[in-house]
Amino acid sequence: MTTIDITLLSPEDRKKLVDQAKEIEKQDKQKRIDDLKALDELAAESLPTSMAILRKASEALEEAKAKVFQEFEAYLKMKIATIGVKNNQQSHTITVAKESIKLGYRITDGYGENASYGIAMVHRFLQTLAKDDNSNKLLGSLLRLLQKNGKGDLDSKKVLELKQIADKDYPGTEFQKGVELIQEEYSPKLSKWFIEAYYIDEIGVERSLPLSMTSVDLPKGTDLTFLLPKNN
Repeated sequence: MTTIDITLLSPEDRKKLVDQAKEIEKQDKQKRIDDLKALDELAAESLPTSMAILRKASEALEEAKAKVFQEFEAYLKMKIATIGVKNNQQSHTITVAKESIKLGYRITDGYGENASYGIAMVHRFLQTLAKDDNSNKLLGSLLRLLQKNGKGDLDSKKVLELKQIADKDYPGTEFQKGVELIQEEYSPKLSKWFIEAYYIDEIGVERSLPLSMTSVDLPKGTDLTFLLPKNN
């Protein structure tokens, strides 16, 4: 690369050099504008087609899910009538030969508004225990059991663990009463109806049948390595 000492150039040549640099910068900006416009045009061309494909796949999965539940409706009613099931049984697995289907529902934890009063009672009582480093560590461990998840709900398993501690070590206290109030406000919510399918392959390994877009493998030969980070 040749280096130019502009101090050796005439005023006219320096002006030409500056004008040339400005023109190159202008062309670079215009190229970026054109490239961004081309990207928008490609997205506008590809997205509607892709959305149609995905919508069709989603509708097919929805229809298949409904049909499978319909197929097993008579079986499940007979199972309940014949052998009975627990009223809180959330799933049923049906196996024939090397294939299994598991279907049911999932619930998420939820609590009524009054649970906040129980939480306040527990916090108030636990604060009285904070007297030294050891008690502060205990306080931290207990308070972590009342931490809410990303959806703002308590974890029912942790609340049960907290109740066991309150019943055993702090009976008759505001701690125990507060946890009981929290439990009384427990109101689980139906999350989703689900279907899972499994099969034993030719070498005896149990495998799950992919039933979501994330789980399904791409066809062999599909090369998307251009999306992966490059090693320098």
